[in-house]
Amino acid sequence: MPLSRFQRLLEGALASTGDVRVSGRFVRDARGMPHLTGQLQTVLSLTCQRCLEAVDVPVTADVDVFLLGDEAYAERLSEDEDYVVFDHGLDLPELLEDELILALPLVARHDDCEPQIALSEPEPEVVVAPVQKENPFQVLASLKQPDSE
Repeated sequence: MPLSRFQRLLEGALASTGDVRVSGRFVRDARGMPHLTGQLQTVLSLTCQRCLEAVDVPVTADVDVFLLGDEAYAERLSEDEDYVVFDHGLDLPELLEDELILALPLVARHDDCEPQIALSEPEPEVVVAPVQKENPFQVLASLKQPDSE
């Protein structure tokens, strides 16, 4: 499938050229539940968060989801099985795009690059002189009358 078809996936990308390789299989499991398994592969051009240059990031997503026509069928699945409920037809490209978005790395970066150096000089360090604190009891000392004998 052309990468340009996945607009939400491309929101942070630098280019929309390329393809998404899709290999999948629709089957019914032993319970009769429709099941989609497969793998998605593509390469996205993103901005490296260290050097701010373009970096090609390979993205691979494994798809393992049950396709349900009604939420009631979800009770037949275990807690660790993912499912999608579709009422008026399945939007397969949207489902695949969701899987690719979930597989994106948290931070796009080169394996061996240097961070971008600051373009401006660092601000000079400001030294703040310590403030002399007054003794709050000094006022009381002036009110004290000398002892008379």
